[in-house]
Amino acid sequence: MSDKEEKKDPFDGEYIGNIWGWKFSLFGAVLILVLLAIIAYRHYTMDVPLGMEDPLEQKAPAADSSRADTTRLNGR
Repeated sequence: MSDKEEKKDPFDGEYIGNIWGWKFSLFGAVLILVLLAIIAYRHYTMDVPLGMEDPLEQKAPAADSSRADTTRLNGR
């Protein structure tokens, strides 16, 4: 037996190729590009933010008015 026939171990360090095949890789790349195109379209046409805004510069939430006592008469 030659040395090449004895080496059948998949962990021997030799590159054995893409286990899923080139069609699966191409399908994944196309899917990623389509999703990126949808994100870009929504961002430019609908003004949907991408989430890169500074949270410290956002507007403060409105004051909580549920704690106001509405049963008091004449402000006493």
